[in-house]
Amino acid sequence: MRIALKIDVPTLSAATLGVPRLLKLFAEYQVSASFFFAVEFSSQGKGLVEKALAFLGKRQKAEMNLQDAMLAVADAGHEIGLMGFDAHSWRKQVAFADADWTSHQLALGMETFEQLLGHAPNRFAAPGWQVNAHLLAMEERLEFRYASDVRGKYPFLPSLHNVVSQCPQIPTTLPTLSELLLNPDIETDKIHEYLYAESRHVLPYGHVYSANADDEGVQHLDFMEKMLVMWKGQEGSLRTLGEIRRELKPEQLPVHQIGWGEVPGRREHLAMQSVKAET
Repeated sequence: MRIALKIDVPTLSAATLGVPRLLKLFAEYQVSASFFFAVEFSSQGKGLVEKALAFLGKRQKAEMNLQDAMLAVADAGHEIGLMGFDAHSWRKQVAFADADWTSHQLALGMETFEQLLGHAPNRFAAPGWQVNAHLLAMEERLEFRYASDVRGKYPFLPSLHNVVSQCPQIPTTLPTLSELLLNPDIETDKIHEYLYAESRHVLPYGHVYSANADDEGVQHLDFMEKMLVMWKGQEGSLRTLGEIRRELKPEQLPVHQIGWGEVPGRREHLAMQSVKAET
């Protein structure tokens, strides 16, 4: 069983509260993961810090600022990539955005990322699995090593609106914790068992699990620890998305259309790996 860990950091609370807790947990279990940061936050994202602190019963300042969190991730040897500029705005607008808006948001994100970390990102994960064809073209032009923008089953080259990108997509394959919590057919205290059973379904490159540092890093850290124990047991392995990328030969990857689909526990439609395209 091979599980790649993708950690989304879309808000200030995720960066300042969730990231340090996840780093401590991953160090304890000797696990490496791929972290994707948004680098600017709407007022909604900033407000989550106080909510998270209230949940934890603490009124002190956030443990880390954004730059500290990003540096800590890099210093601990984890992969780090970009999750756009403002994740909240991206999720609301990108599906219908034009090339100028998409390019501007991506440029803002890359510039801020480089200012904070000292180098430009070379991997990208679209907030909320929301994309457009302009993004796919830009990921190829910027020579990103890979992107993780969609839901699916295995790596592929994406095609959308007559744009085929040579930047490999490594999709999220498993349901998220927030989705499972909203599934009425799954008992809350059995979610870890359900997710583990889903992860045992064999896929060519193993599974990708997307955690949110606001969820698994703050309110549900115990759930994250439980999954690490289960996934590492019985000769299982946990790894980064970059380790999947090193197994790939892009010129041999199939081209798949990107479509839009519904996922239980989500109101919006998500970008999904769809049918294989004719080449």
